[in-house]
Amino acid sequence: MRSGIFSIFRLWVVVVLAAFVLSCNSDGYQDIKFGGMNGNVQSVTVTHREAEVWHVNERGTDVMYKERSSYDMDGYEISSARLDPEGHVESEAENIFENGVCLRSSQKVNGRVVACLTLLEKKKGQLEYNSELNGRIDRMTVKKRSFGRRHKTTVIQNGVVTSISVMRTDRDGYPVKITETDAKTGSKIIQVNVYDESHNITKKSVTMDGEEKDQIVYTNYSGFDGKGNWTEARTFNRNHLPIEILEREIIYW
Repeated sequence: MRSGIFSIFRLWVVVVLAAFVLSCNSDGYQDIKFGGMNGNVQSVTVTHREAEVWHVNERGTDVMYKERSSYDMDGYEISSARLDPEGHVESEAENIFENGVCLRSSQKVNGRVVACLTLLEKKKGQLEYNSELNGRIDRMTVKKRSFGRRHKTTVIQNGVVTSISVMRTDRDGYPVKITETDAKTGSKIIQVNVYDESHNITKKSVTMDGEEKDQIVYTNYSGFDGKGNWTEARTFNRNHLPIEILEREIIYW
């Protein structure tokens, strides 16, 4: 997520509805940054720091931004936020679950609600929501179908298909490939993940319409807590240059 209304708008218009639905997912899938987590996790804070080679010291800190997520006892993400280097919230999201079903999900930027999903009706393999974006309310239908390790989510607004998300998982349920398509324009974003034996991401690539947008060739994990979850890592690009340093603080129930 980027700070600013226009970034949120672009996110929603293209594929964010599918991504927003994933964050409000009754299947329990969560996009754990750079890997899975052992134990009953209550919250995670990830600090993104510049690698030493990029230090300019103009800002007086090597912290670029922070990400924070909180989970309920069943492992559903009930809140997430992006913070600036000083710890001020830039954008945030909140989800309300009941019996594994997301009743409401809202997105805020600079403290202002810019997007909201409210559950109206639940059917088998289908959820009906009111979708509110900047004051405009639309009817949104979310259809989910699973075929083995292939999971398809179709988002329909006011009777028109707007986005399709297809997620392929490994035998343990971790996503190895996520394809998000804007049904109106055909624009496509593909994310591919490669994991180690502990399901920490060692390689990740993101392409948009065939153009590479982000690629992490490998991740070096150098710190772990008592439950075996990583607490420090470094990411590198295809030229083996460091991208960033990640520090992760985990609080357990």
